[in-house]
Amino acid sequence: MTKKQKITLVSVFAAILVVIGVIAGVLNYRATQAGMKEFQVEVVSERDGYLEITDCKSDAEFLGEFLRTYESCVWEDSTYGIYIKGFDGMMEDIDNQYWWCVTVNGESVMTGADEIPLADNDTYTFTLMQGW
Repeated sequence: MTKKQKITLVSVFAAILVVIGVIAGVLNYRATQAGMKEFQVEVVSERDGYLEITDCKSDAEFLGEFLRTYESCVWEDSTYGIYIKGFDGMMEDIDNQYWWCVTVNGESVMTGADEIPLADNDTYTFTLMQGW
């Protein structure tokens, strides 16, 4: 294989990677909605035998912004944005590897709450999980 063919092959491979990255970004992008939104917040803790579903309204654009005003949420700001510590007195327990997992409409999210857009009719579930 000549040097020119190698350069062409690497260039084509790099272009394919860029296209895949753009497509993945477009598929995972969720635009924010302006104005009032109606949605549900579900809090689940098998450890505590707890399940609560609350109908909510907010004009916040992102979940983290809403949670800062949500009365039952215990949180703190961190370097990475809002850090959820608990709900309704049920707290994380790092020593026993309990932490809060966030899903939207039953699907895992790979971002923090400050980056999750609020949308009409969505369900935001917070599940107390154990184990890393």
